[in-house]
Amino acid sequence: MSHRFQGRCRYCDESFTVSQGDGVFFHLLHCDRCGEAKPIGFEELGELHLRYLESLPNGHCLLDAHRDAYVRVHIAVEPVSTADYRAGVHALAGECGCGGRFRFDAPPRCPVCRSTRITLAQGSGNQSM
Repeated sequence: MSHRFQGRCRYCDESFTVSQGDGVFFHLLHCDRCGEAKPIGFEELGELHLRYLESLPNGHCLLDAHRDAYVRVHIAVEPVSTADYRAGVHALAGECGCGGRFRFDAPPRCPVCRSTRITLAQGSGNQSM
């Protein structure tokens, strides 16, 4: 599931909100160069997402497990591997305006200096990235 937390850049000391993870009906990708976020809706993914659901024994999301189970039983599609699914999502997400690529695994970045050296703010957890 998606989550938001307050971060602080360890390079320039900027405070900002970081959003990461998937939503119930979308994936949230980030640019691997500038950190810009881009949501990709499951409807936009179409058959690719249905094929991915077919490959998951427990569905994608507990909140929407009923729909995921319905797809696995009633929609005839060939399953797709996680690697192929991610490659398809990356291709659909395309290129960011800065020239980077939107990726599942792009680290969060400071919106000012683009550093990946981020500390979670007090009350947001206790991890550094």
